[in-house]
Amino acid sequence: MDNIEKIKELVENNNGVLLVKEAEKNNIHRQYIKQLEETGYLRKVSKGIYVKEDKEVNEFYILGQKYKKGIFSHNTALYFYDLTDRTPIKLDMTFPSYITVHDNSIKIHYIKEEKHLLGLKEMKLQDGTTIQIYDMERTICDIIRDRNKIDPQIFNDAVKGYIKKKNKNLVLLYEYAEKFKIENILRNYMEVL
Repeated sequence: MDNIEKIKELVENNNGVLLVKEAEKNNIHRQYIKQLEETGYLRKVSKGIYVKEDKEVNEFYILGQKYKKGIFSHNTALYFYDLTDRTPIKLDMTFPSYITVHDNSIKIHYIKEEKHLLGLKEMKLQDGTTIQIYDMERTICDIIRDRNKIDPQIFNDAVKGYIKKKNKNLVLLYEYAEKFKIENILRNYMEVL
């Protein structure tokens, strides 16, 4: 099998997406990717990411590939969990505090490294791609921690919406709240609701 065929196989096996690092892992030189781009088989959507010409790739996947340490959080996670009806103007991503990110297209949050992966899960999107996102319980803790920076209407709707969810995990929510030292604040909100 020649390199062009290997690339096409990688693309087919990855839902129409080619990551340059995957090609390099398979000892395929970038010149073959360039050839497929020139013939119209592939198009570049971001640094190191190509897709089949007819493939639409969502911005969540592209940002997730661009920022491997970034995890979708806050308003963006609320949107995915149907805890807000507002589409985020800027996508929220949380990074460990030792990384500095400069990107005006996203809203950046930082957290200590030991808490960065707490509540992390993979979510499969409708187009077959996957993203890293915090689970619902971590998301609720994040918005409680940042409650003074979030629109009060979004905050209230999210907490009320979470309480109504059948698949909520209150034990996990309180475990996270304890780790973030916000148990009393959480308890106050839960008592009001």
